[in-house]
Amino acid sequence: METLKNTYKKYCPNVYVAKCPEQHEKGSVISLVTRYGKENLHEVFNLVGKTADGCFLYSIVRADGFNTQERAKRKAEKLSGYAHNAIKRSNEAYKRSDLSESATGIPFGQPILVGHHSEKRHRRTIEKAHRAMDKCVKESKKAEEYESRSKYWKNKANEINLSMPESIEFFKFKLEEAKKTHKYYKENPDKREHSYSLTYAKKEVNELTKKVNTAIILWGNEEEIKEHNESKKKDVKQATKKSSKNVDLIKKHGGFFAFNNEQLLKGYNKLLEDGKIEKGEKVTHFKAGLLIPSKNVDNFIAEL
Repeated sequence: METLKNTYKKYCPNVYVAKCPEQHEKGSVISLVTRYGKENLHEVFNLVGKTADGCFLYSIVRADGFNTQERAKRKAEKLSGYAHNAIKRSNEAYKRSDLSESATGIPFGQPILVGHHSEKRHRRTIEKAHRAMDKCVKESKKAEEYESRSKYWKNKANEINLSMPESIEFFKFKLEEAKKTHKYYKENPDKREHSYSLTYAKKEVNELTKKVNTAIILWGNEEEIKEHNESKKKDVKQATKKSSKNVDLIKKHGGFFAFNNEQLLKGYNKLLEDGKIEKGEKVTHFKAGLLIPSKNVDNFIAEL
C-alpha cells in the first residue's frame, strides 16, 4: 500500500500550508512534495484546521530559510541580469547599424550606383544596417521591460505578508495605525480629504483586523491563540445579542419584511389585525426589505 505524502495546500493569498495525513508536533521538521515531485523540508508551526478527507493542515516555514522575500529577491536579480544582457545586445546591434565610411568603406552620401559592380554590396550593407537598427530598438525595449519587472520584484523583496511568522507584529502595528486614522477622521469631519475618507479608513481597519486574526492562527503562540478564540466567542455572543435585540425592536415598532406585493399586502393586513395601524396609514421602506409604519420610523431609528 502506497504511503500518503505531505503536500502543499493554499490557505489564503500568499500562504500555503502543509496537508498531512498524520499529526505532527510543533517544531517538527517534515518533508513536503510539490506538484512537480520536488521535496522540501519545512518546520511545523500551528495546526490550522482539518480537511474533509481527514488530513491535518499546519502552518509551515522552509527549514532552509527560503521564503517569499528571498524568492522575490532572486527574481529581481534574474530579471536585472536579463535587462543587462538585452542592453548589451542592443549596443552591439547599434554598432552594426553604423553606415559611416570608416565602417563600410562607402563614402558618406554615396548613392547606389545602379549597374555598377558595387550595387549588390551597397544594397546588402544598407539592409544589414536596417536590420541591426531594428534589433537595437527591439532589445532596448526588452531591457526596459525587464528592468520594470525587476523593480517590481525588488519592492516585493521588502514586503511582509501572512506567509511569515513576523507578520503578527507587522500587521498589529499597521492595525493600530489604521485605527488612529479612522478615529481622527471620525472626530474631525472637516479634515477628511474626500467624502469617502472615513469609509476607506474603516475598510482598512476591517481588512487589517482579518489579517491580524489570520496571522495569529498561523503563527501565534498558545496564549495568543487562546486570547484570539476568547475574543472570537465574545464577538459571536455580542452579535447574537445585538441580532436578538434588533428582532425585538422590529416587532415592537410593527416592522415586517416584504420582497413582493403579496408579502407586502400580507404584512400590512397583519398590522391591521393586530391594531398596530389603522386603515389608510402608510408604511415606510427602511432598508433590505424592512418596512416600518411611517408613524414609528423616527422612534425606531432613535432606539436602533
